Amino acid sequence: MGDSIVPEWLTADFVKSCLESDKENYGEVEVMSHSVEPAVPPGNNYGSNMFRVIVQYKKLNDQSTEYSVSLIIKSPLTGEFVKQFGEFFNEVYEKEPEYYNSFINETYKICKHSIVPKYYSSPNPLCVVLEDLKTSNYEMVDRHNLLDFDHCRFYVKASAKLHALSVVVSKEHPEIIQSLLIKSPKLSKTIVEFYKVLALSRFQCMVAFLEDKPDYKEFLDVINELTDLGLLERILEDMEKSVQPLKALTQKDPWCTNIMFKYDESRQVVDAKLFDFQQMNYTSPVKELVTFLWMSANPQVRSTRLDDLCRLYCDSLNEHLADFGCDDRLSLEDMRSDMRVLSPHVLLVVCGLVPPFFADEPADFDVFTGNISNVPIKESSTYKLYQSNTFKKYYPFILDEMARDGIFDHIKEKIKQFKQKNYKITQNGHIV
Repeated sequence: MGDSIVPEWLTADFVKSCLESDKENYGEVEVMSHSVEPAVPPGNNYGSNMFRVIVQYKKLNDQSTEYSVSLIIKSPLTGEFVKQFGEFFNEVYEKEPEYYNSFINETYKICKHSIVPKYYSSPNPLCVVLEDLKTSNYEMVDRHNLLDFDHCRFYVKASAKLHALSVVVSKEHPEIIQSLLIKSPKLSKTIVEFYKVLALSRFQCMVAFLEDKPDYKEFLDVINELTDLGLLERILEDMEKSVQPLKALTQKDPWCTNIMFKYDESRQVVDAKLFDFQQMNYTSPVKELVTFLWMSANPQVRSTRLDDLCRLYCDSLNEHLADFGCDDRLSLEDMRSDMRVLSPHVLLVVCGLVPPFFADEPADFDVFTGNISNVPIKESSTYKLYQSNTFKKYYPFILDEMARDGIFDHIKEKIKQFKQKNYKITQNGHIV
């Protein structure tokens, strides 16, 4: 969804300001030249424009040597749709630089870590400037292949540590967390309405995909029930109230292309770094793990190594909490309980988040608006996502795993529970 047009503000002066923000390593510099190219393949990022900027520069105290550095510039999307919602997008984009400058900076005071890339101060408040991990031999995986156990293991350890750090920061400096979460009433309302429309369109497409597959009629019936947005809203509210009280600042979007991995000479994974915190959320850390497992882990991992990853996450989180002097803990039993409680969230991830990431080609922009009312569902660009080769390859496994894990059974129980309460729900989703 991003474009490759270099913004006018991405100048030598911009780059100079970024480098000089790291006084310890750069001091004053003179930019000799800089070149700009797309940083990621089409389809690997939908929420921003990503540029790789290769800079040739000299230090003013050492004019005899020319140095080179590569930076990643993450800038806002452009285009007519963005112009229509400029206020909304600006408020979203300004939070990620604050995440690095405020939250990550505070975590370094708790412990030195390299969970995220090095960041630079940006003269543009809506842009994030990061080190280019590619120059340190980190790689982005193929989004169509998903992650095996070793990749998942390194992600889980990094994520658990970052979650533990956020628990500590939330106790010692709650104002930092709150500043990242503040949204205008208008933005909050826009987000709620946006996700309602998006959920409905994705459920409708999933129903259309399953309607000629008799083996999955039970699943189709469950998803069809949840096209009643009022019922879905009540189930999700109940879910949020039922998870453990422990909260962390989460990435929210742990897609495999928002992680980069480093390998040794034999191609074994040795490290992982996380990036893209544009959609950060303060919620159950288990919710983030569940999102990752259904969005990025391959079927073999979910079917054979799920318990190993859960134990690893739980042990890592508790170990870091103890190291950081925090009394909070998450038991394995509570974690497993939360994973069942989060069954409705799994369905949202599987029906809503995963299809665009499985797309054979970069998804059209309008699939992210949820607007499919102008054409029959099976003729919409959104439904094309449910016809991709990768989607068809993985979805029988995903649906079978959801059934095995009791996810559909739990959701059916909740549907029955709320229908028995005789809530009167209007067509627009409000309870009266």
